[in-house]
Amino acid sequence: MEQDQTSSVSPCRRQLYELMEYATRFLHHYLGRGKGQGRILYLLNTRGAMTQQELQGLLHIQSSSTSEILTKLENAGFITRQRDEADKRRCIVAITPAGIADLTEHEEARRERRAMLYDCLTPEEEAELVRILTKLRAHWETLPPRHPQCRPPETREEEPPQ
Repeated sequence: MEQDQTSSVSPCRRQLYELMEYATRFLHHYLGRGKGQGRILYLLNTRGAMTQQELQGLLHIQSSSTSEILTKLENAGFITRQRDEADKRRCIVAITPAGIADLTEHEEARRERRAMLYDCLTPEEEAELVRILTKLRAHWETLPPRHPQCRPPETREEEPPQ
């Protein structure tokens, strides 16, 4: 019989894990749309039109996920997809003016929401939280990946400014 591994975890560490899990979900939902859509619009806006394969490589996601996100963005009128005249097998993805407007609107709203996240902390508490999270990040980066294809976020290509 397998022993429940959580039984050997102290109540404090269990609470830390639950709070970090809550923080992750909260930030994801509070700060807006799924990262895939925002990242695609950001990349297209900053780098210009590119192939679907190039986008997939920059995002480090599967082609089916890339296609699904692009279909949603195209249906919303935020991107266009056109066959490459030089190679009909390739699809060129470009951001539309509506996509730029949506990206700008989401970035402004996100900045406003981010500004409020830590209003309850004193400057000293903010500095202490940064110190602790920096220490955790450094430790986590030394842990072996759960899956061989997993990489720490800083090894990924450009992220939108936060």
